[in-house]
Amino acid sequence: MTKGDLDDRQAADGDSGPVAYTCTLLQDRFWEQHHTRGPQGLNVAMRWLVRGRLSHAAAKGALQALMRRHEILRTSFQKKNGQLAQIVWPDCVLKLDDIDLTALAPEEREKRAEEIARSQAVEPIDPAKPPLLRAALLRLATDRSVLLLTMHSMIVDGWSTGLIAREFRAAAEAIEAGREPDTCEPDLQFVDYALWEQELLSSGDLDEAQSYWRQHLSGAVGTEVPPDHEVAPTARKGEQTHVASLVLAREIGQAAEAFVRRHNVTLFNLSAAALALMLHRVTGEGEIVFGSQVANRGEPAAAELIGPTVNAVTFCLPVDEGATLAAFVASSATRIQEALRHERLPFEIAETFQAGNRERPLHAVNLVLHRSYSGTTETEHDTGGRFSLVSLPSYSSGTQWPLNFYMINRDEGWRLSCEADAALYDAATVSTLLEAWRSCLEVLATGSDETIAQCTEVQAIAPHHSTFSLAQLPSPAGKSIPVQDPERQIVRFNEHGRLTPITLLNNRSIYYQLARLLGEDRPLTDILMYHQAGPVDLSACAFEDFGDYAVKLIRYAQPRGPYVLGGHCVYGVLAFEAARRLRAMGEDVPVVVLFDSWAPGYREEMSRLDRTLRNQQLRLNHYKNRLKEFRRGELGFDDMVRKPVLYRLGLLPKDAGPERRALPGEWFDDQIYDRVTRYRPSTFDGDVVLFRTNDALRGRLFDEQMGWAPLVTGRLTKVDVDSGHFDMFRERPAAEIAAALRTR
Repeated sequence: MTKGDLDDRQAADGDSGPVAYTCTLLQDRFWEQHHTRGPQGLNVAMRWLVRGRLSHAAAKGALQALMRRHEILRTSFQKKNGQLAQIVWPDCVLKLDDIDLTALAPEEREKRAEEIARSQAVEPIDPAKPPLLRAALLRLATDRSVLLLTMHSMIVDGWSTGLIAREFRAAAEAIEAGREPDTCEPDLQFVDYALWEQELLSSGDLDEAQSYWRQHLSGAVGTEVPPDHEVAPTARKGEQTHVASLVLAREIGQAAEAFVRRHNVTLFNLSAAALALMLHRVTGEGEIVFGSQVANRGEPAAAELIGPTVNAVTFCLPVDEGATLAAFVASSATRIQEALRHERLPFEIAETFQAGNRERPLHAVNLVLHRSYSGTTETEHDTGGRFSLVSLPSYSSGTQWPLNFYMINRDEGWRLSCEADAALYDAATVSTLLEAWRSCLEVLATGSDETIAQCTEVQAIAPHHSTFSLAQLPSPAGKSIPVQDPERQIVRFNEHGRLTPITLLNNRSIYYQLARLLGEDRPLTDILMYHQAGPVDLSACAFEDFGDYAVKLIRYAQPRGPYVLGGHCVYGVLAFEAARRLRAMGEDVPVVVLFDSWAPGYREEMSRLDRTLRNQQLRLNHYKNRLKEFRRGELGFDDMVRKPVLYRLGLLPKDAGPERRALPGEWFDDQIYDRVTRYRPSTFDGDVVLFRTNDALRGRLFDEQMGWAPLVTGRLTKVDVDSGHFDMFRERPAAEIAAALRTR
């Protein structure tokens, strides 16, 4: 049923009350967001400087004329039979606050006007109570005022504000001149657009777009700058924001305009490439994923439509530091234009194709570029009427995104801004990110054909490290192992190296030689897993809980990836579990390094006969090694023969002999060895390098790949090391390991 059909039925029934229509997917999303996350970021607050004479009666009459013309401005929302409906009211009265500030001192007027504008922008609007807009006229002088207009995102978007400004001025001028303002209904109302969207989605016209986004978002993970603060998942984010702004030097703005003309790209392509380059340096991620908005008004009739037609689009831009600056912009532009060719598919559908980490939003970073702040330049010029409107920067009502970057053209030049969720980021971080974006934009617009890796300005942008509290990281298995004093458990080598860091788990600091032989360019972190103040009762913990504990320490040492993880013996298995968990969190873990580690379950799931045979071979090998020690004079006859016989006959307690002092952390070793026998992980889709020593026996019951092949869906590489299990990090075998790892 079309809107016309519904209107005809309403007229036939003689019903002049409100009528319910279907909503768009975007309105559905905003409704859910309003009632779950809160209203922050959902107000569209506009502020215009009025130069000349504008009476309260003319301003109010103009706004009422707009509401009579456009149904969406007298629309509210409510749930009907479980579905959201937009309720169009036949009439709706708007209150225009008239606030006279002329009695105040000139400096106090401006200050008070700013306070009112901030309050108007932030105060929530209830989408169930019409109208979903409020207005105020602030009198600063007889010929100078400020017009405030705040609307809910469910009824307008950025494009709409330009139309509203244009129609408001025309209507107010007519009223001031004694004429009737235009109140004729436009050809297209927003409910028509909502019905058209339904028809489009069922027509099959978007099948190609669905296929495109399904392919491109299947492995996408939204890029996230590590937060300065970790907040509880249930906390309402975005209520308070930090905003930093700067004006691009005019010569840089001119260089950017010249660059896009010369290279046949758009200014949005250039600004997006600069943002991706900055985020690459700050996060270390190789593919940058962020969002932006398109007007979504390809149909000619939609150009004059007031209402929220805007659609979000996802951009996935890989960054290759070996590429030249110009080539990087060109490749980014190609990717952006390809995504924009499929912009009509609603984001609410496209985001369902994301198969990556759902806990991290696909659009944790957003980019907005406007050549004109209000969407139209008509209001920016004096056309000889009684007054003119000049758009002013408005106050934020909060943010929908953790980080939102703006590039807006104003009289003084291009203005760059970054708005950040204050619950997540400090003001200093926001300013640093903004300056880094500006630097990348300048480099791309004015730089030479040097590569990204050769560009000193880009390389000078430092990674941003999180300072979140370890205690706030959740334990998926439910038995959280507390982190007490992590600095005492972390040993760092080659801290200033440029290559991807390697993080190795163990309970002894045994990696010194390996760190030295890897070279100063490769950072290496040795994490001692046990509590320095232990022992701690961990009897209720499963191996997965130890994995969660390892992740906390790893992220303390290195807040963001990419991670190269590894460990010796059972701690290699722990590194494998930590890698799986980090991958599930959306982190990049390209390689896991295992040092003489048997795959969990390999021995435990053998048949009873095979386990018996395997244990016999291990005991025989142990006897052979002790015999070698006896022949070399390293073991006496008493320890070699007499004591073992007496042990087996039960004539000598097994703890007889000199008392051995327990090694530090041995209590932790005992517990993790016990838990690993019951640990059965799912597969890991990254690469694994397995270093196998001579101590690992060969044969049918001693798999060459130590049982890892079924658990690794990436590339599994085995490297034989000429050493024993406990000697593999001495200088000679460590040199073999370092040589193999240099290629990683």
